[in-house]
Amino acid sequence: MWHYTSTRETNVDSLLELKPEIRAGVKYPDGSWKSERHFLDFVVNGESLWKIVGQARDMVSVLCSEYDLNETTKAVHRLLLREQADLPDNRRSLFICSECGNLGCGTITVVVAKHGGAIVWKNFGYENNYEDHVLLDEYGSIGPFTFNAVEYERTLLDGLTRVTGEPKS
Repeated sequence: MWHYTSTRETNVDSLLELKPEIRAGVKYPDGSWKSERHFLDFVVNGESLWKIVGQARDMVSVLCSEYDLNETTKAVHRLLLREQADLPDNRRSLFICSECGNLGCGTITVVVAKHGGAIVWKNFGYENNYEDHVLLDEYGSIGPFTFNAVEYERTLLDGLTRVTGEPKS
């Protein structure tokens, strides 16, 4: 695991990129399967968050092309602070169940805050939508990340367009 921390939360010190990733599909001998998924990975300062937090729990990002486009749009708008958080305590989903996208299967979440011209991702955790606790310890070394708010918005809206094929604002 890696740790990247700024000395002040309002210092813009992180770069967010979205890179295409594939969760491979598999058909098992017993007839069950794992669906192939195409999504955009959150890459911060050149490091794949999917490889650090999502892959081990078999999750994909909220920017998954196989999921409902309206839900994908809402997820991006939550990360842009245009919609209410999808979980208590202002926590917003980054990675969701790779089969169905349901928060009940578990989700990697983060607190997103705006400080002037910066957006901060902090307090990464694992949770679901039916229990009251958030598992934070496993993710304590990740973040906080502070992004330029204008570049952050541009990156997420571009990612939404890449996934949905429609310009969004």
